[in-house]
Amino acid sequence: MKKVRNLYVLETSDLKIIETISLLNKDSYYPLAEGVYKILVGLDDEEAVKFNELPTYKTLISYNSKKVSRLIMMLLRYHYLERVYDPSSDKLYLKVAPKGETELVKYHKKHKYKFTKKEVNLEPTIVKLDLSKIK
Repeated sequence: MKKVRNLYVLETSDLKIIETISLLNKDSYYPLAEGVYKILVGLDDEEAVKFNELPTYKTLISYNSKKVSRLIMMLLRYHYLERVYDPSSDKLYLKVAPKGETELVKYHKKHKYKFTKKEVNLEPTIVKLDLSKIK
């Protein structure tokens, strides 16, 4: 979020977080901040892999969990997100607030493209070469 004359303007990373939580909420999933981080970074554990079809999966691969948690706290503070209490686990889960849904609708009206997934191309750093065949 950027502070502009006492207003807060959502950045793309904020919208990716809201979009992720919104898509999960539509399927009755309510994540913790750690779950949102796993999806956005694209961790290959069994919890996050179930959601690899989300358009925001692997879109913030350079972010660490602390940065994602800080962004979520800001979104909660400015009422883009809400918390939902689950008495069985005694935890507070994340839900998109009406203000957050409104911002998503505005964003999708302005921007025709979807969020792009980032792929990490790992090139081999150690290779076996047969130098007798190379001239």
